[in-house]
Amino acid sequence: MAFATLGAVDVLSADRDDLSARALLLDGVASIGAPSDARWPWPESRLRYANAALPEALLAAGAVMDDPWLVARGLAMLRFLLEVETRDGHLSVTGVGGRGPAQRSVQFDQQPIEVAAIADACARAFDISADPSWRDGVATAWAWFTGDNDALTPMIDRESGAGFDGLEAGGRNENRGAESTLAALGTYQQAARLGVLERVAP
Repeated sequence: MAFATLGAVDVLSADRDDLSARALLLDGVASIGAPSDARWPWPESRLRYANAALPEALLAAGAVMDDPWLVARGLAMLRFLLEVETRDGHLSVTGVGGRGPAQRSVQFDQQPIEVAAIADACARAFDISADPSWRDGVATAWAWFTGDNDALTPMIDRESGAGFDGLEAGGRNENRGAESTLAALGTYQQAARLGVLERVAP
């Protein structure tokens, strides 16, 4: 529903009178829900997969509906996610098993789509708020692909542009699937658009 919400926002950006897109957007925002525990300010009991799509959906919906409360909620969720998924100055994202409130240690296998979702959400947060810290979030996401991660391993093949499928404790999964490649290239595009590629050593 978060991704459907993002799609509805794109439709409404072109046609603000599209009733189907507006209904889908409202359903999507409602489906995200609210956190039930102040100690874990996330609408689900565990972090799972492409987590940053949830705050991005709230940000996008809040912007298109001119709803500052939704925007503020999306920004707060994204800050919490970055706090949980950052270690020693680099992204240390949730592994394939998910992460609950008590699980703060390094996890594997880390998935490129999680990092790409962070890049997209931070880019949208910057576009909405103009807060430069969100550009830093995009730079950190791109740095994860270039090797500033828990295994100090590049997750993009610079020669072909392909993305590797998962970050493992001892390196990476050498498979280079479509999802991972799109995640790497999408993150590169956001970093290039916001002018933060130069912050990362080639």
